[in-house]
Amino acid sequence: MSLDRSFFESYYATYNSEAPEALAAFYADDVLFTSAQGTSTGKEAILQTYGWLISQFEDRMTPDSILIDGNRAAIEITDVFTARADVADFMGVSLKKGEQLTLKLCGIYTVENQKITEATIYAR
Repeated sequence: MSLDRSFFESYYATYNSEAPEALAAFYADDVLFTSAQGTSTGKEAILQTYGWLISQFEDRMTPDSILIDGNRAAIEITDVFTARADVADFMGVSLKKGEQLTLKLCGIYTVENQKITEATIYAR
């Protein structure tokens, strides 16, 4: 099965559903994930971070564009965080309950056998 837009549309819909067990199905066990917070290795590390994020925020990621080349994809993302409670410091920003932070991001993904093996997320 070749990589296509529907894989990532499904991935982001699952991400937004706040269901860690469903999201886990998209990651290889040894996935490498790099972002402004550093590099995480393994599905469990990503899910731990995800669990913390959804405990603090309603986190909604929307893919603005999806470009696929073989088993790699570049995706422009709008990520809207809505604070569930006061957050003293998230990426250098303080948020009161209900306040939003919107980030424009880019994700570079490598997918093997319908599992994300590597992801790098950075600000655009």
